[in-house]
Amino acid sequence: MIEQGKPRYMTRAINEELNIKMQAFLWELLDLIALKRKDKMDYLQVFEIVNIGNKIKVINYQEQPTIKEELIIELGRMNIKDTTVWIIDEPDKQTMLFPSDY
Repeated sequence: MIEQGKPRYMTRAINEELNIKMQAFLWELLDLIALKRKDKMDYLQVFEIVNIGNKIKVINYQEQPTIKEELIIELGRMNIKDTTVWIIDEPDKQTMLFPSDY
């Protein structure tokens, strides 16, 4: 289970390439997912971000146990390219990164 209140970090690439509103949204979404899944929360959360016109589809999945959910949101005018973001929950921190940062 992901514990709230841990320090949160992001890689330089996330900071430079992912819109700040999307970063904040993913952290909030992580918190909501953690509340919903409780003990079924994997340490690695994957978020696929797909731009579909004026909306954005966020597909969240994890491996153990296998869970996949989709969410379509309107975030106003944001220039977001299709990408995948990972959030890794470690004992002492949480880190947001692109798979290529790993």
